[in-house]
Amino acid sequence: MKTDLSGIYLKFGDQLYLAPERTPSLKGMKVLRPGLHLGTLKKNRFEPAHGLALTLKPEEVRYSVALSVSEAAGYLAGQTFPAEGEKGWYLITVEGYSLGWGKLAGGIMKNHYPKGLRK
Repeated sequence: MKTDLSGIYLKFGDQLYLAPERTPSLKGMKVLRPGLHLGTLKKNRFEPAHGLALTLKPEEVRYSVALSVSEAAGYLAGQTFPAEGEKGWYLITVEGYSLGWGKLAGGIMKNHYPKGLRK
């Protein structure tokens, strides 16, 4: 099973969005969010958005980490944790549900859960 990421890809500044196929022209309009926020283009790399994480399932990404409920509480509070694997972005899940992103580097999973949502 895969998430359907078909539609119109829109770039506003350094932000990338996915809008539905039948989206009318947005030219000249001020739009807060024209579709699903996919991520940000930063210094020749792509940083995935929190909204994208919430639409994906563990089987739909290359890398994911399943946390226990107690470990998830630390993640939701903004804590980092030790992990092993390939360097890169990981979908953080608990009981099959996506929570957000983590970035593995040097054996430490850096927390990319939005600061405004942390407990």
